[in-house]
Amino acid sequence: MSAKEKEWIIRLQMIQLQSENPHLDDYYYQEYYRRMEAKLAEEELGMRGKREPPKLTTPYVTKMDSYTPVVHIEGSLGQVAVSTCFSPRRAINAVAAHCPHEELKDIRQQRLDVLKKIEKLFMVLLEVEEQQRMKAQVLGEGEEKGLMEKTEIKVEYIYSQLQHPDLEAGEEFLPCLLVSKGKQLLARLLPFLSHDAALKVLSMVTSHLPVLMSRDADESLPVLYPSLRIVIGGMTFSQLIGVLKDFTASLPDSSGGSMCLSLVCQSKFGLSLLYALLSQGERLLSSDVPLEPSIGDFETWTDTVFLVASQLSQTALVEPLLLPSNLLTLFCRYLDKRTIHQLKSNME
Repeated sequence: MSAKEKEWIIRLQMIQLQSENPHLDDYYYQEYYRRMEAKLAEEELGMRGKREPPKLTTPYVTKMDSYTPVVHIEGSLGQVAVSTCFSPRRAINAVAAHCPHEELKDIRQQRLDVLKKIEKLFMVLLEVEEQQRMKAQVLGEGEEKGLMEKTEIKVEYIYSQLQHPDLEAGEEFLPCLLVSKGKQLLARLLPFLSHDAALKVLSMVTSHLPVLMSRDADESLPVLYPSLRIVIGGMTFSQLIGVLKDFTASLPDSSGGSMCLSLVCQSKFGLSLLYALLSQGERLLSSDVPLEPSIGDFETWTDTVFLVASQLSQTALVEPLLLPSNLLTLFCRYLDKRTIHQLKSNME
């Protein structure tokens, strides 16, 4: 870097330290040098050449009330202006507003709208959670009933707002699930939803699992797992079969007939969700509760178990969030000992 460039960077850094009231805004720094000066003066009392202690001096820059948008140069990472030191949020908004590509601008605006909606719905959800805590206190029957009605109204409002009106059925919650904070919102909302509504969210997740896994850069999908696992625990056998079909479906953009199952085995969240579904199926089959299956459910279940076992025994698996204890019992119903041994070594 040239001397001029170094001087420019130092000046920008010094601007950050600028204060109209240094003693108030930077008390410890000012007090430290005041005491240092007093100590040196006392030590060098009577000496002719008193040394001046080193002191950081900051240039005075007048704060600007009005903001002038930063000029954006194509191919650059942006430009630094004095005003950005005091108004960073307005600078970020200004760059987004000067996007040269209209299509990209629309995508950013849509994402911004989703984020704003999630923030507002989070405030409502906090009220719902607070009302839930209040319900645990000793309340009269009338008070508790009124509180439950208010909670239900707010939960229904959040649920309806999360359904994007411009999308087709089965994709309503997709914009929310593509945002990290949206996943957190749904994870905390699921315990308050009815079983049918929660099942709809689960079906949306499983039917779009490849998209969600590919766009989960911050690996925030696992936040949904505890809530979805509770939903799975309340499913009937027919509902379970309907959801499992999403895992064995072929990917729409694959010419070789590749299944979603191969991608699921490489995702901690996807594999954990599959394990939870299989575990629920084994629990239902080994219980005394009537299954009331639809036509073809048992055949679909058997085919699914064989497909999953084949994939799990041939693939290097990621470590799941939770490994249900009854999975090997399930596979022992259908597979030979050699395959079971291979499967067990892969899973554990």
